[in-house]
Amino acid sequence: METELNSDESPLLRAISLEEKLRISKIYLKLEAANPTKTHKDRIAKAHVKRAKALGFSGITVGTCGNYGTSIAYFAEKEGLRAVIFIPRHYENSRVEEMKRHGAEVIFVDGPYESAVFMSKTFAATMNYYDANPGSQPMIDYEAYSLISKEILKEIEPYAVFVPVGNGSTLVGVYYGFKKYGKMPKIIGVTTSYGNQILNAFYTGSMEEVRDFVETHLNEPLVSSISFDLQNALEAVKASKGYVFGFTDDTALKYAKILEMSERIKVLPASALTLAGLVKFVRKFGVNNENFVLLLTGGV
Repeated sequence: METELNSDESPLLRAISLEEKLRISKIYLKLEAANPTKTHKDRIAKAHVKRAKALGFSGITVGTCGNYGTSIAYFAEKEGLRAVIFIPRHYENSRVEEMKRHGAEVIFVDGPYESAVFMSKTFAATMNYYDANPGSQPMIDYEAYSLISKEILKEIEPYAVFVPVGNGSTLVGVYYGFKKYGKMPKIIGVTTSYGNQILNAFYTGSMEEVRDFVETHLNEPLVSSISFDLQNALEAVKASKGYVFGFTDDTALKYAKILEMSERIKVLPASALTLAGLVKFVRKFGVNNENFVLLLTGGV
């Protein structure tokens, strides 16, 4: 399909080969890997860096599992801000050198992702740096991610949109966008079954921190023992009559390979779980021949 895009938009492509393979139609791929650092995180990173610059901050900081830190480093360099990125030492950290190339200082943290965020927040308060961490200024995140919905609605009206879920910020922003623009598809969250607070709360009703979780190099973007947008994410799923699915790492690898073989698109396995979510959704609810949108991100 032909699409007119401005430089800040990502393409929406119909996946004909995938439809034939899975016998599901109509599948559209929202390719966030087309963004400068290949992930949807560029949307919020750009917004936060611009906000930091406007407020007169000399630096910006964030705790990250990789992709968001890379985005912050990229846009901070463009705006002449110093970036200080906190990241768990035991993570794969495949993007650390990229952060450093953009001039960021990287500080390794002995602990989980949540510890990196906490240390970044403490650093921001102590050093008078702009705090770009999840939950610090959620409306900036929601507004930035709402543009995904606006771009989708330029071309189609979706029945369901499948979104990777870690903290839940992206899901809430996508929901917020559809609500703002007057169209509401079902918002389907997909995440790791190895430990995500939103997934756990959706199925059990418990809002407790997830203490039994397993972090791997595949599920790092999705593991969240404390999801900073937990309540808003659950409300978004409920209000849109959506759902949340959890999957294992082998499922992520399987569907990443299917996307690569069918559409010649390489995405993060964690992101490929949106396709797993679509397959499970169709089987569970018996819905087909609708407009389904998968949010896909890169970062490899």
